[in-house]
Amino acid sequence: MDAAVEGANAFAIPDLWKTSTLAHFNQDTADPVRLGLELLNLQDGHHNALDTPKDFDLRLPDLSSFAYGPIQDLGTLDVSSVTSSAESIDIPEVVEDDIWRFPKQDEKEHTIVTIKTWDNFHDKTFREPRSVYISEAGPQAFDAALVAQAGHTTDGKSGPDPGLVIQSGPLLASLLHLGLGVESILYFYSQDERSFRPYIENGRMSGYSLGTFSSLSSTLIDHGNRTRSLQCFVDDVRSSEKPFPALTALANTFSIILLTLQAQIGGASRSIRSLLQLQSLLERPGKILSCLHAIVYKIDGTSTAEELLSKLYEMVQDSEHEASWLRPTIFQVFANVSKPWLDSVSGWLGLEDTALGFQHQIPDFVRVSEEVRKVEGGRETKNLEYELELRSMPSFMPKEDALLVFETGKSLQLLKTHQPEHALARPGSLASVKAPELEWQFSWPDIENIQARAKEYESNLQEAIENYNTNADQKMPEDEDKDTAKVKPADAEISGLSEATAKGYINASIANFEKPLPELSTANISPLSNIFSEITSEITSTPSEEIFTPPISLLPILSFNPLISAQAHLINRACLRLLFKEHNLRAHLSLLNRYSLFGDGVFTSRLSHALFDPDLQSAERQKGHSRSGTSGLKLGYRDSWPPASSELRLALMGILTDSYYNTSQVESASMFRAELPGGLSFAIREMSEEELQRCIDPNSIEALDFFKLQYQPPSPLDAVITQASLAKYDVIFKLLLRAVRMMFVVNQLSHTKRRGTHRNRGDVISQSFRIESHHFVLAICSYIFDGVQASSHLLEQKLKSMEKALDRHDTSNIDSLHKLRDFHEQVLDRMMFTLLLRKRQVQIMKLLEEIFGLILLFAKSVRDETAQSDGVTRIDGEVIMKEVYGKFKKKVKVFISVCRGLSERRGQGGIKELDEGDGFLGRDDADEAGGNAIGQLLLKFEMSGFYGR
Repeated sequence: MDAAVEGANAFAIPDLWKTSTLAHFNQDTADPVRLGLELLNLQDGHHNALDTPKDFDLRLPDLSSFAYGPIQDLGTLDVSSVTSSAESIDIPEVVEDDIWRFPKQDEKEHTIVTIKTWDNFHDKTFREPRSVYISEAGPQAFDAALVAQAGHTTDGKSGPDPGLVIQSGPLLASLLHLGLGVESILYFYSQDERSFRPYIENGRMSGYSLGTFSSLSSTLIDHGNRTRSLQCFVDDVRSSEKPFPALTALANTFSIILLTLQAQIGGASRSIRSLLQLQSLLERPGKILSCLHAIVYKIDGTSTAEELLSKLYEMVQDSEHEASWLRPTIFQVFANVSKPWLDSVSGWLGLEDTALGFQHQIPDFVRVSEEVRKVEGGRETKNLEYELELRSMPSFMPKEDALLVFETGKSLQLLKTHQPEHALARPGSLASVKAPELEWQFSWPDIENIQARAKEYESNLQEAIENYNTNADQKMPEDEDKDTAKVKPADAEISGLSEATAKGYINASIANFEKPLPELSTANISPLSNIFSEITSEITSTPSEEIFTPPISLLPILSFNPLISAQAHLINRACLRLLFKEHNLRAHLSLLNRYSLFGDGVFTSRLSHALFDPDLQSAERQKGHSRSGTSGLKLGYRDSWPPASSELRLALMGILTDSYYNTSQVESASMFRAELPGGLSFAIREMSEEELQRCIDPNSIEALDFFKLQYQPPSPLDAVITQASLAKYDVIFKLLLRAVRMMFVVNQLSHTKRRGTHRNRGDVISQSFRIESHHFVLAICSYIFDGVQASSHLLEQKLKSMEKALDRHDTSNIDSLHKLRDFHEQVLDRMMFTLLLRKRQVQIMKLLEEIFGLILLFAKSVRDETAQSDGVTRIDGEVIMKEVYGKFKKKVKVFISVCRGLSERRGQGGIKELDEGDGFLGRDDADEAGGNAIGQLLLKFEMSGFYGR
């Protein structure tokens, strides 16, 4: 083998590094034609080449004698000499010749520019070898290869279509417009296909195959189609007749995103030189457009703001594992869409001033109805009733928080009605106390910030409220800087303020309008603009607050609870102070306890005698007899029933007023007035025809069911003493009235027995019936009245503790208005369960009514036997009495066995039903309402051991 071959490089390719022929020349022997330009002799030869005289040469100063400084005055030029010399010179006319072009430049237009390398730097004769790789030969070589491939076939068939090459500049511009959803010279939007289509189907860019270019262009077509679809969605929403605010906010957000994307991409498109750069530029915007398009598909068919927000919240939860740069965009879209709903909640809670009036403060989850009530004198009053619709609440709001928001706003409406000058009733009246906005917080620093601002707001507003309470009879102190007051005249109209106060608001509003507009700052820029400023930039690192973001499921609680809780605490305290200090709530509840629950002994005794005492004069109208003295209805000792209204008025006259004003239980001098509180009076209950038929029999247990105690709580006490609670008071009053009647009947039986001892000595059945019925009724009535007073004592203790907390300005353990209302109703539910008045205890109550009915039938037979001395009648009475006594014993045993079964199920209906999750009633108290109370009743029955036999 040759030595040269042995020392050769095994990887060398012959003539691979062969230098160009242009490299083999030097400056001395260079051929001008070969170099592509003429050598110019700048001393003399250039005049001949340009055919110009030497007079046109630029005369430069001599560098050796040149000196800087001011130019000497050359004097005034002689115009005539200049003109004559110019005319004497024959200037050759050069037509269509550019003096800045080198000679023969047109012929040498395509001069090959050599690349400077280290090789030709060291050796001027070095020639750079040509590359044999097609990737280094430029896009023209690749295009030529595609054409050659299309024309070269082995089976006579044509190859793949190479496509038509389009200039890169117009094509890149068209593709950029395509990604933005805009038509161009190369792409148009087809309304039939609802998609962009190219004018040149097989067009492509130089250096790319038709398949590769089609794949890239199809991606951009998808971007353009999504952009058009989003724009159509925005236009449809804006052109619809009644779009709800949340949907309008979503459309506006989409519009801002599209405009921001166009601005960001348009600014970055100036540096685009290739398809890969364009694809990289539109990658993130394409993902954003896909996300927005998915939102449109998700909310299709929604008709309410709550449904829209619930579906968006689901998408926000799904985006928890998305890219870190995409999550802020989704969060901001959700925040923008939620803003109208949050603004309505803020107006409902009194966190912001609403100049448009009352109706604009009512959110969709609050249903307002107008209730007409009849008061004394036949007058009618109209009150607004508010009801919570949980179905209209977004899914991200827990049930407890939704109830808190509703009850807080409801209490605020009560405060605005009765204390329109209160600081809470006029949000924005104090410029120094401004509530933070109710908005979403998506990072830990923002959550900590809203917590601190909520505490500061509560402290400042609490100070203003204390000033109002101190000067309750004076005008609410305004802030010194009245120019910044934000109270609008419309609020003065709605709140019912005085004319002077309304004028002050108008003057403050005029002064506010005369102020110059605030300067625009970066804070006024849409957050979306700040988010999208990073879309086209590469993010090298992720901030720590974005890595450790709060769980999305906790965002509603962390974002809203600090501010809502602070506002609820202030409003509830103000409302409780209004009820306890200004309207004496405790006195009205004590009134209901004394009369509806028979807590007043004087009232109970007088009412019992007026209804049942046979020794009183009858109030019934009789011909030839004048009524004088104290009259009574004498129930059980008369045949005609029910009594006329005139009899009722005569028999019950003065019972309520005398027992009310002649007792030491009246707690306040303000309660002494001609009319009893709440219009307390006796009335006739509205009943059905079937119920009226049962009332006709004076010996039935339902004989007094038509009789009721009427009470209408004055506003604002009806926020606690509701119509539902009054209905429960009425049910309890009806049972207690029956119990009072049964006690009077069995006591009368005992007296009758003693008077007729010489005649009924051998009547064992009658004596047993008297004793057993007396024992049974006393046990039942003792159980009933003890249970009622035990529950009433719980309510009284609760009211005392709340009033003491208000007196000592305790802001930590104060209750709310709705919790007090719920506690009151739970106490009534506890009473009803103790008295066997709940729905699932209907069968037990029917059994007890049957036993009472048998006792009344026995009392009637005793009265008849006493009134008649006929022996036959006595024998018939004994037969009836024996039959009634047998039924009585049987039903009493059944009743006791049922009670014993309830006692074994200890606590039923107590903890779970009366104290479910709220903690109003203690565990012992709630348990007592169940099995323990029934156990006490059994103890009263079986203490003597009689019923155990």
